Amino acid sequence: MLTLFGSLLGAAFLLLVVLTAWPAGHGIYILRTSPPLDYAATTARVTELLAHPADGVRQECRSQVLDHGRPTREVYVLLHGLTNCPAQFDALARQLHADDANVLLLRLPHHGLADRMTTASAQITAQDMLDSANLAIDLARGYGQRVIVIGLSVSGVTAAWVAQMRPDVDLVVSIAPFFAPGGLPDWAIAPVSNLLLRTPNAFVWWDPRARENLPGSPFSYPRFPTHAIGQVMRLGLDVFHRAARTPPKAGRILLVTSPTDPAISLPRVAELAKFWGLRAQTREFPAAWNVPHDCIDPRQPGEQTARVYPQLRAWIDAALTP
Repeated sequence: MLTLFGSLLGAAFLLLVVLTAWPAGHGIYILRTSPPLDYAATTARVTELLAHPADGVRQECRSQVLDHGRPTREVYVLLHGLTNCPAQFDALARQLHADDANVLLLRLPHHGLADRMTTASAQITAQDMLDSANLAIDLARGYGQRVIVIGLSVSGVTAAWVAQMRPDVDLVVSIAPFFAPGGLPDWAIAPVSNLLLRTPNAFVWWDPRARENLPGSPFSYPRFPTHAIGQVMRLGLDVFHRAARTPPKAGRILLVTSPTDPAISLPRVAELAKFWGLRAQTREFPAAWNVPHDCIDPRQPGEQTARVYPQLRAWIDAALTP
């Protein structure tokens, strides 16, 4: 019996080594962009896109554009988080629009479905996230003079990749970027991402006690897919691989974190800032505010948007000032 147990344990260990040791893969993502369009052509294309939402998407979660009917000086691209939808950013989007900016909020594939217990989110890939962001940026170029991209959490990683790759973006704001979970050492990121991607997907409750009765946003799915986490962590590795070799192409970059956010690896964000040097600035909310990981959606428990929004916008205005 002990011999059999030892054999099984050895086989399990060998399987774990194989699953985690396979190279993480760098440079495997494609930057897909389109030539810039003028305002009239852009609005025509957006009208067509918005007229055909995916089946099963909640009305509140559809992609949307807040448009002044003309090009504006600033145009914002707002990228929502995993298992959420554009409604996460609606309050901030309205503020930006009220201050004479055009605003684009595109829904990530497999998100915003009326069935909050859907398993569709397990299908999303890092390339899907990049394609969605880059489509929004391409459209934004026809809506205004200066393009500002704001991404939260997993989309903060997408925004970081955009900062590395796109010279036509004036400012990238990466908020609480999920390069790795809080407490995970750098050496473990590649093995963990490999393990997540090479084992069957599992759904994990955001709050194991509340489960499907997750408090906060009524639009967010109450559980997340492990494959999506692996996808995002691998994309983050690609950002670091590129940042260690070439400077970022975006005009300016803000890396925004909260010291009381346990969801992400804060040292990992600081490490990226070192790679990027003077092109990037780090900004941190005061610890006394106790700003949560989702600092954008005012529906979240413990939200601090009355403080967060003005501070975030002040940092953005300062970064855009010559």
